[in-house]
Amino acid sequence: MEPEEAVRQLEYAIDASLDEAGRRSAAGFRPTFERVADRADGGAVYELACQLSTEVADGRHPLPADVDATADRVLRDRAYTDGGE
Repeated sequence: MEPEEAVRQLEYAIDASLDEAGRRSAAGFRPTFERVADRADGGAVYELACQLSTEVADGRHPLPADVDATADRVLRDRAYTDGGE
């Protein structure tokens, strides 16, 4: 999954669950998705999008620091399981 597609999917999830302010904030997560794509692959980007979408579906609105922390966990987990960085 490309970072742009991940952001779009997250925007759809937020739009279905939160107000317009939440939807606008999803675009701010693009640098985090790009960082994950640079350090891993599309699978890691997809995993991050899934985890964030689950949070949104559960009624939480992740803050940028939360998104960065989730991205770090995804990258760390992939490093242990697939030999990534």
